[in-house]
Amino acid sequence: MFALVNRQTTVSQMIDDGFNKHNFNHKDGLPTWFLDDEGKHWKANLPVTKEAMDALRAKQRALDARPIKKVAEAKARKKFKAHQRLEKAKKKAEGLVDAPDMSERDRATAMLKTLGKAGAKPKQKEVKVIVARGANRGLKGRPNGVKGRYKIVDARMRKEMRAMKRKDKATKKRKH
Repeated sequence: MFALVNRQTTVSQMIDDGFNKHNFNHKDGLPTWFLDDEGKHWKANLPVTKEAMDALRAKQRALDARPIKKVAEAKARKKFKAHQRLEKAKKKAEGLVDAPDMSERDRATAMLKTLGKAGAKPKQKEVKVIVARGANRGLKGRPNGVKGRYKIVDARMRKEMRAMKRKDKATKKRKH
């Protein structure tokens, strides 16, 4: 086929190559197992160039790389639904901005709630983890030199949390 496309052979030449001396052998009265075996092995091996095989393999790889139609449709549906939710949340947020009877704080919480329903969750501030050892051991207030959110943990608790994360990661890998 590749040779035909690249005009290296003609159609009539390909038809001629399809015939050989075994095409017109009489097959009457022969057992089916013999005919099956003959059908497998008496075909002429037409020479195929390396470039032609590489081109066919590349074409097949391109076909295999395409996503399955159902998967592509599902992804498109998911994207469409997310877009719809976001548009709905935007309209609701515009309505909240114009509402005169609400305080600023109520408006902000209502907006966060609508955005949360839309799937666009605001980024939470990073929590600094402080291990309770040395000066921080048994500390009840804010440790010195720590700004923003923090959480005091003991070494054992920190190790257990890391182990749990490792375990979760391993189970996720096994599922995929």
